[in-house]
Amino acid sequence: MYINKASWLLIAISFCTLEGILKPVVGQHQESGMAGMDHHVQAPSTVMGFHNLAPGQMMMNYRFGMMKMGEAHQHLGRNHVTTQSVLRDYRITPVRMATSMHMLGGMIGLPGNLVATFMLPITSRSMDHDMDTGGQFTTKSSGLGDLNIGMTSNRNISQRTSLAYGISLTLPTGTTNASDVTPASSPNKMILPYPMQLGSGSVEIKPETSASLQLGNLNLGTRISGTVRTGKNATSYKLGNELASSVWAAFQPAASTEASITFGYNRWGNISGSDPRLQQQIGMVPSADPKLRSGSELLFTPEVIVSKNNTRLGSHGFIISGTLPLWHSLEGPQLGLAWSFGLGWRFSTN
Repeated sequence: MYINKASWLLIAISFCTLEGILKPVVGQHQESGMAGMDHHVQAPSTVMGFHNLAPGQMMMNYRFGMMKMGEAHQHLGRNHVTTQSVLRDYRITPVRMATSMHMLGGMIGLPGNLVATFMLPITSRSMDHDMDTGGQFTTKSSGLGDLNIGMTSNRNISQRTSLAYGISLTLPTGTTNASDVTPASSPNKMILPYPMQLGSGSVEIKPETSASLQLGNLNLGTRISGTVRTGKNATSYKLGNELASSVWAAFQPAASTEASITFGYNRWGNISGSDPRLQQQIGMVPSADPKLRSGSELLFTPEVIVSKNNTRLGSHGFIISGTLPLWHSLEGPQLGLAWSFGLGWRFSTN
């Protein structure tokens, strides 16, 4: 199995992360003054490493998200391209894609300042297509996504600086066999291109680390995470590795409210190998070509969290967020993000 330089780097980070997670467990008696967080770190809800849970304490999460891709966000490199220009080279082109997702998650405190995590998405996708004959059609897929299980920890570096780190594995519970009826296959179903599949089909290693600096009522932070696919799936391909980084500023406009703004840069590689069932679609529709899947993007995400603490059962938090793209560079033609919107609820036991 070939592993490129970026993959080796992320694997090295994952081993360093494991060492960092295990160190507080081994030396928790000697370093009890440093382990844990002496102050509250305000951070976007997606940065889970700064949550402190006592052994046995639980936090449950539910998120609902909607995402739209395409519309005026079809890209070839950094350039917007029109449907008409794509149809000069292909018989069919995606014009928009809508995704809705229910994300179930949980965290449980462990001894040694460790927190175990899990996340399971339930996803529905639809993709609208235009044809060079003037026709239109839509394909759909829905079901469970890939299960993620992991572990996080954190510590204070100084009175104002905190570090969080973690590592997780994603297990291939989502299907790579999603199919639907198209004009070319009617009345039978055919395998859908890569963006419409619900899982990667591969075990994934996901290391991450975050840092926060507290300046009065303002928290400034940064996060970097990676996704390393460990091998090809049962259908002979492997999604590209991913690298995500972000910086944020978080503050507390009211006693029960936290707000943040985040700028995120994401980069992902092309698919290695290919699904042989899609071979006849290459050259017909760009989403079936594994060499047209890489890209990068710069995103802007504001978020507000309203909390209700110390209820009889525990503490609640309600989350609202949105994301807009600032910049795309996509090997394509490929659909880019137009917008996303999310609502969430989290509950922590006393």
